[in-house]
Amino acid sequence: MDWAKRVAYEQGNWHWIASATVLTFGSYALGAYGPESDIDVLCIGPCIASLQHHFFVVLRQMLEGRPEVSELHSIEGAKVPLMRFKFNGILVDFPYVQLPVINAAEAMHAFDPHVLENVDGPSWRCLSGVRANRQIIQLVPNMKKFQYLLRCLKLWARKRGLHCHLLGFFAGIHLAILAAYVCRRHPNASINTLLSLFFDIFVHWPWPLPVSLLDPPVPCRGPDGCSLMPIMLPCIPPEFCSSSTTESTFSKIKEELWRGYALSKDTRSTDFNWSWLFAPFPYGARYKCFLRIVLSAPMGEELRDWVGWVKSRFRNLLLKVISSFLWACMLFFSTFLGCVDVDLELSNDVLQLESLGVYCDPDPSEQVDHTITDPNVVFFWGLIYRRNIQICISSLKEDFMKSVCNNIYGKEKCAHSDITMSIVGPPQLPKSVFDLSVYSEKLPQHMMGHQLMKQNYNAVS
Repeated sequence: MDWAKRVAYEQGNWHWIASATVLTFGSYALGAYGPESDIDVLCIGPCIASLQHHFFVVLRQMLEGRPEVSELHSIEGAKVPLMRFKFNGILVDFPYVQLPVINAAEAMHAFDPHVLENVDGPSWRCLSGVRANRQIIQLVPNMKKFQYLLRCLKLWARKRGLHCHLLGFFAGIHLAILAAYVCRRHPNASINTLLSLFFDIFVHWPWPLPVSLLDPPVPCRGPDGCSLMPIMLPCIPPEFCSSSTTESTFSKIKEELWRGYALSKDTRSTDFNWSWLFAPFPYGARYKCFLRIVLSAPMGEELRDWVGWVKSRFRNLLLKVISSFLWACMLFFSTFLGCVDVDLELSNDVLQLESLGVYCDPDPSEQVDHTITDPNVVFFWGLIYRRNIQICISSLKEDFMKSVCNNIYGKEKCAHSDITMSIVGPPQLPKSVFDLSVYSEKLPQHMMGHQLMKQNYNAVS
């Protein structure tokens, strides 16, 4: 409210009626949060408060002056621009919606659809989360069971490396809709049964048939990133959940659904243990080579901004990795097999990926390399491919940096920060990652389930 009054006063507008408010959404608003959860908080501002200046500059300065706020950084280039910070130690995602009215708090309280329909694209995407939450709460028959199920699914996704939507995996809203779907169709089932039914339903789901909580779903092709595993927001008019799924990440999701189904289909068995379902994914045991990505900056505050900016473009890098492998494979075919007429053009759909045996599994967890002087964050992406082909890391980085530095904001960040890439093996993994490789190979064989990934791929170092 202080911010809205300040903006209105500086512009000489109706500062006595200008208002702003906040709304929670996501897992926090659904009551399915845990100790490590963040809080999604939507900032609702008036028509006179712009995103670029009044939100990212004026409001940011006000927040930086609050003793409760720490580790604040802006992510301006994402599909949904936002600020991210800790408030009394709790992580907060803080996107912005600019309403076409001066009294934003009153308009949001009324939830007037005529006002909401006239917002810009990013604001509409933010409001979709609030609208979806309200619909889920109305549609779920037993809120307590839904909350328990969603907590279990979020833990499963985090332990199995499926929890970062920027890398093509699940966002919280995806898991919330899938959990609500199961709860609506089995309102009298116990929590254990609901979790088993989740894997049973979606391991056999006829993708790309969309999952919908409202009307009977019909086959349709969603926008880029949504065509492999489409999930519909429970809103009118219907729209797709934003997604960045690729062939590789979709393959891993299906594999983990099969694993969950195999483990939970007979929970009454005497040798069943629920902890198997939530065992950490064994990156060090599964992959023999990794793409190591190091993001560094001179100061911790600059690093937070840099990491947020680069992560918002990680899907481009994921596609560049695939492109580099595809290019190398094509050159291999051309040079050694005499196939000179080769189409090297790529699209975001990357449907040629599986036929070439290229597989990239980005680990969402963030590591730190303590041998580097500057503050840094390190990512490891597991790689599997068939051919013994050299990958040109310098070309990969050069191509990716074009998308990172594609505007003034990106160029400014690049001037003070750095990114390095290299191909490494399991011995170069940090202990925190490699120690998680004590895997479910120790599980009984009849519980291992269907393996979608081909185990006879050769990992190339």
